[in-house]
Amino acid sequence: MKTESQKLIGKLDTLFSRYVRLLEGGYCRRCGKYLGTKSRGYHCCHYKTRAKHSVRWDRENVTALCYGCHRFIDHPNRKLEKDEFFRELLGQERFNKLNERAERLFPKVDKEALIEFYKEKLKELDSGSS
Repeated sequence: MKTESQKLIGKLDTLFSRYVRLLEGGYCRRCGKYLGTKSRGYHCCHYKTRAKHSVRWDRENVTALCYGCHRFIDHPNRKLEKDEFFRELLGQERFNKLNERAERLFPKVDKEALIEFYKEKLKELDSGSS
């Protein structure tokens, strides 16, 4: 049985993934392939692992990739390629700051506040596309 915290994480992951994929417009940021924002083959790729709650829902830690690019970039033997890919996406300064944020230990992530934040962001995106 899931704990309340696990339920909040699941809900937040779903909202955040939808938000990122909508922002990216259905295109893979690595190869440029168009998949549409609702495709099961259109994934959110985290630079720093999802276990790092300090950046798990940080927009700069995530981009949208097609399934093939996600598998390629997340392969354990391709850490240098993944580093370079995210460095190019973010620029050196933002990349460095993301790495600093990832190493911080926060006492607790306010998941409920983040859920409300991403609900509002999704409403803004939905109203802007009408």
